[in-house]
Amino acid sequence: MTYVQPSIRLIVMMKSIKTILFDIDDTLFDRNLAQAKILQIIVDSLPEIFGALDIKRVAKAFSESDRLTVAEFDSGMPSEGLRDRRSRLFLGLLDLPESFADKITEIYVRHLPAVDAPVEGAVRLVRELSGKYQLGAVSNGLPDVQYRKLESLGLRHLFSCIILSEEVGIRKPDPRIFLKAAHILHMLPGQCLYIGDTYASDIVGAKNAGMQACWFNRAQLLPQNEQIKPDFVVGDLLEIPKFLK
Repeated sequence: MTYVQPSIRLIVMMKSIKTILFDIDDTLFDRNLAQAKILQIIVDSLPEIFGALDIKRVAKAFSESDRLTVAEFDSGMPSEGLRDRRSRLFLGLLDLPESFADKITEIYVRHLPAVDAPVEGAVRLVRELSGKYQLGAVSNGLPDVQYRKLESLGLRHLFSCIILSEEVGIRKPDPRIFLKAAHILHMLPGQCLYIGDTYASDIVGAKNAGMQACWFNRAQLLPQNEQIKPDFVVGDLLEIPKFLK
């Protein structure tokens, strides 16, 4: 994505920023890359199940089972049993017995957070900003893996607060989850910049909470609502400091 020189209005707005809040998945932690790596671990760990299958078929089934269960979660379904549903669906798509579901879920939960899968530029950006701004994270995610993802990136200690939907009972794009972070950090919403990759949950939620918002839009997607716009858009995380000067 081509870098666009910040406008005078945006420069003035960014001067008010005291706190920067981040999404986690696909903003800091590359979930797609991690999913590919964890699938390889699952396949290698269970050759008696997957050894005779075409890896492309296995990968397609894994991706589809993940897509469907993430959609369930995003639609508001309870997280309880989500991973087991994904594992059973994965096996079902491959016509394999569901009796292996518990083992697949166990491997997934144990290895996923430790997979080396930073979004390009994420670690450098957070470290650079940590000396200038108060940092936090707001994520729709399960605590047992989200905290460990930040630890695997070597970044957890740099965040003054980490707000996870399953701990506070509120999910993005509900403005209240963003406002909770601002409250904990003793900031007004307008003093916060939120950086996230998903327009519908990150940008809409942050803007409705009264925050500034940066859309990390690697795929160069179009916004789903022209009435709610990010304050700026980047395709590379390392473009962000240019907007903050």
